[in-house]
Amino acid sequence: MKKDYNIISIGAGAAGLVTSYIGAALKAKTGLIEKHKMGGDCLNTGCVPSKALISTAKQIHNYKKGELFGLEEVSFKVNFRKVMERVQGVIQKIEPHDSVERYTQLGVDCISGTAEVLSPHEVRVNGKTYTTSNIVIATGGRPFIPPIPGLDQLDYLHSNNLWDIRELPKHMLFLGGGPIGCELAQAFQRLGTQVTIMDMSPTILSREDEDVAQIITEAFEKEGISLKTGVTVKEFQKKGEQQRVIYEKDGASFSLDFDRVFVGAGRKANTNGLGLENLGIQTNSNGTIQVDPYMRTAVKNIYACGDVAGPYQFTHMAAHQAWYCAVNALFSPLKKFSVDYSVVPWVTYTDPEVARVGLNEKEATLKNIPYEVTTYPLDDLD
Repeated sequence: MKKDYNIISIGAGAAGLVTSYIGAALKAKTGLIEKHKMGGDCLNTGCVPSKALISTAKQIHNYKKGELFGLEEVSFKVNFRKVMERVQGVIQKIEPHDSVERYTQLGVDCISGTAEVLSPHEVRVNGKTYTTSNIVIATGGRPFIPPIPGLDQLDYLHSNNLWDIRELPKHMLFLGGGPIGCELAQAFQRLGTQVTIMDMSPTILSREDEDVAQIITEAFEKEGISLKTGVTVKEFQKKGEQQRVIYEKDGASFSLDFDRVFVGAGRKANTNGLGLENLGIQTNSNGTIQVDPYMRTAVKNIYACGDVAGPYQFTHMAAHQAWYCAVNALFSPLKKFSVDYSVVPWVTYTDPEVARVGLNEKEATLKNIPYEVTTYPLDDLD
């Protein structure tokens, strides 16, 4: 049976865009389905806006240290609305790179709508069914909102809606001290907000080595960020304009008032509504789609990559996995390539930045992998 497409990608974030780009480059008949915005999280709510905001915050921090550079009487005023409008301007500048127009010119059929996988070779969008030899699930993820009592009564922020605010909060609570929470918390502290970070782990950046996390802890405390680690958030309360969190530490109960809360408690894979359960496609305990080393699901011509598959929720990892999806799908059964996770780059854009490639000490210990540590202070390098 002749099919409409050689390959269809569902989702036009980094994973879906790269899959489609490779498909078009190989002269395959390629379809790309997106129900919201081209570019996905990276362009619209993730990498691009967060790094644009961080760059402004870093400029402010440098102005405050003007005397160190021989600058006298440095004065400035933060216009938060203009800061956030600049962020949107940066997004708009990059948008054409990920646009329908560009991918159409590349030879990709861009389809707008919500996709449902009917069978291993059929995808329905807006009531129309498209047939394809291969399907790539690249639907990404969304902020995970923990079921904490009272949270649903607040106008809480997360990485999707943060970019809509135009008024700088006076006191902002960051729920979660992972990479997203730490990057944005430091940025808002530098913009003029009093920031508090709460995390149930003993330290912030709990997936990093302890000595690394300690360096960032000391840097944050020096800048005035309040850190409350090893705590359990029990409840949120709202009375009029007043917002309060009730939390416990070492068996004792405490409360804290704040203006806005940012929920940075991780991300959840977007798998609902795709119809995957009807095809026997399984998910992992964290909700991501189960894939084999070739990025195939239990249905061998249906692949998954990016945040919806994990295990690393990075834009560059989504692109990395997308290559394997596209090549393995389009060249099957002639050749299969197993995805390589041995040298994954990992950066948290705090100040100072935290960067690594591959395993750190904590991961090597958990996996019983022997290792050596060499420490070299950069201030000793001319």
